[in-house]
Amino acid sequence: MPTAMVRHRQAMSRAAVNRLLFAAVLFLSVASCGITGSRGNGDDNYFSSFATFGDNRWLYSEPVEMRVDTLRDSVAHGGTLVLSLRHTDGYEYSNIWLELSYMPDDSTVVADTLNVMLADTYGRWLGHGSGPSLQLTDTVAKDFMLRRGMPLKLRHIMRLDTLTNIEQVGIVYLPKD
Repeated sequence: MPTAMVRHRQAMSRAAVNRLLFAAVLFLSVASCGITGSRGNGDDNYFSSFATFGDNRWLYSEPVEMRVDTLRDSVAHGGTLVLSLRHTDGYEYSNIWLELSYMPDDSTVVADTLNVMLADTYGRWLGHGSGPSLQLTDTVAKDFMLRRGMPLKLRHIMRLDTLTNIEQVGIVYLPKD
C-alpha cells in the first residue's frame, strides 16, 4: 500500500478517535450539569422537563405542556432558559419553528417564536450524537424569570400537521447562581 494512503488512513482514524473523545467529554459534561434531568429536585432552582415522542412524530395539535414544580424559591430571577431538541438524521428540514408560551404573571400570556437552526447552509447537522440521533441545545432567553407553578407550553409551528423524525424536546432552566 502506498505510504500516502497509509498516512491518510492513520489521520482518519485519529480524527475518528478525537471525535469519539469529544463526544464522550461532551456527554459527561452535560450529564454533570444536570441537563439530563438529574437536577430540579426542589433543593435548588434548577428546572428541566422533557417530552419524548415514542413514534418520532410531533403533532401540531399536541403541544408539550410543562409546569414548573421543582424550584426551591417561589420565583427564580436572572437564569438562562435552554431548549434541547433531539431528532434523527432523517429529519427533512434544516430548521424547526417553535412557539414557547408562558405566563410571567397571573394575567399575561407571552408567546415567543423560535427559529431553531438544525443544519448549516451546506446541509451538515449542527447537533451532536451517535448513530442516526442528533441533539441540539440552544439558549432561548437570558435573564429569564421562572416562578413555581408557572405553565410552559411548547409546540411546533411548521407548515404541516405532523413533524416526523423528532424524538425528544425539552426545556432546562439554569439559575444565575
